[in-house]
Amino acid sequence: MKSDKKFSWEDAAFWLLFAGMAVYYGWRLFALTPWYDELYTYYCFISKGPIYAAIHWPLPNNHVGYSVLSAILDLFGNSYIGLRGVSYLCALANLYLLYQIASKWVGGLWPLSVVILYLSMNLVNQMAVQGRGYTLGITCFLIAFLCMMEICTKKECGKKYYFIYVLSLTLGLYTVSSNVYFVFPLCLAGGSYLLISGIAESKSRKISFFKTFSGSRLVKLVEASLAAAVLTVFLYGIIWLAIGSNLLIKDETGIYYGLSHVNMILKSPLAAVKRGMEYMLDTPYIQSEARAGFVKRLGEFLLLLSGYYFGQLAIPVIVIWCVGISMLIWRIIGRIREKKPEDILLEFFLLFEILFVPVCLFIQCKRPYYRVFTYGGVLLALLIVWILYQVIGQKKFVIKTDIILLSVLVLFGIKCLFFSGYGMQYGDREHEIETVLRHGDIETGKNYCVTDCNQEYLLYFLYGIRCENTQIEGSDMVILDKRMTDPDFEEMVWEFYHYYDSIPWDYISDDMNLAYESENYMLFQKNKGENENEK
Repeated sequence: MKSDKKFSWEDAAFWLLFAGMAVYYGWRLFALTPWYDELYTYYCFISKGPIYAAIHWPLPNNHVGYSVLSAILDLFGNSYIGLRGVSYLCALANLYLLYQIASKWVGGLWPLSVVILYLSMNLVNQMAVQGRGYTLGITCFLIAFLCMMEICTKKECGKKYYFIYVLSLTLGLYTVSSNVYFVFPLCLAGGSYLLISGIAESKSRKISFFKTFSGSRLVKLVEASLAAAVLTVFLYGIIWLAIGSNLLIKDETGIYYGLSHVNMILKSPLAAVKRGMEYMLDTPYIQSEARAGFVKRLGEFLLLLSGYYFGQLAIPVIVIWCVGISMLIWRIIGRIREKKPEDILLEFFLLFEILFVPVCLFIQCKRPYYRVFTYGGVLLALLIVWILYQVIGQKKFVIKTDIILLSVLVLFGIKCLFFSGYGMQYGDREHEIETVLRHGDIETGKNYCVTDCNQEYLLYFLYGIRCENTQIEGSDMVILDKRMTDPDFEEMVWEFYHYYDSIPWDYISDDMNLAYESENYMLFQKNKGENENEK
């Protein structure tokens, strides 16, 4: 583990890159229309304030910790900053934190290479400034690992590192419960490293095993990890309490029907917590799958996930994972046999984090959404540079290898960020609806209706108009998806509030005119002459 170094020209290069990414992420923050998951999160949670966001979880779509922090930013009045501001700050913080982690491991231009590889990944870039909790989860991941590095490598470590470690793990789990995929192996990696180091120390000093671990960093790390678990359960307990009480007082067959929330909670808080927990567990993100044939499906899942990092390079990425795992195991075993377990904390970290996911998914028989593993970009970037450093970084060449590597990665990063379709809109239909709305006569107080949920959420996000009216007749403006205008279209579209048969065509033809038409939508507005007569 390298000690802290003074500011260098490599650091200056990093800060130049940091400034460029601040501009790039800022452009993405405002230029890309929010897609459904972002809009739903903003409409149902963020826009209703931090307290509401903290105690509501009617669907697994709410990243609670993220919504609470975003709701605070939303108080400043800009919906884009309210929705994506936290992700923007975290995306930049992640570059700095990753650079700090790599700098504690190796010097030169290698840490900068790690950062460039990380930010070049498609999945990382797509999630960077989205109004979801994945980028915040990576921030918690990196902060926790930095604290663990301090705890594991410094015998005299201040309490602040344990405190921040606890808060990081708690916020990570409170934001996205699936972050347990990195929280658990992180704790295991730190614990295993300290355990093996402690055993080696007790043998070299010829002292009692128990004396070595009495009040040791291992014990404190275990206590901190348990504290994070308890604190997480407490925070989710508040959500369970709120959900459970709401369900119980609305259950006409139950003994709590008709009570107020306060009376229900005071009378039987455990019943409310139990009911809320049952509801949350009954509505998970991903249902378990059949065990038969799951190994093949898991292999396909991991191959596709690898492709989400570097596009068409899925197979090379899989090869890198496999080669890296073999090299990590070889180095860890070698250092332990040499009775020199120091300086392999990074290896423990990478090995536990990489192996845990496929093993855990195999046991669970589940395949979560790919975006859950956005944090895998950290692991892949560190692993690639670690492999290259082991192969060429410690050998003497006529030409500096780190300069060549960095030059190649800079070109690769430019190609990925600007020539690989990374700037495409998140959702084509959401973006098209935004364009259609811009051609409409939008005024606060007008009589609007919405014909699908994307229109409903965008109308509020863009113009602050919360419209839940779905009745077309009598409205001043209507946007119709062209599929709604086809009498032969029978496919069920869950976003739709209307189909051909439920649309009052007489009202549209007699009282409205076609104001704008795009590829997939038609904008109708009430005839101006009729509006003037009403006035």
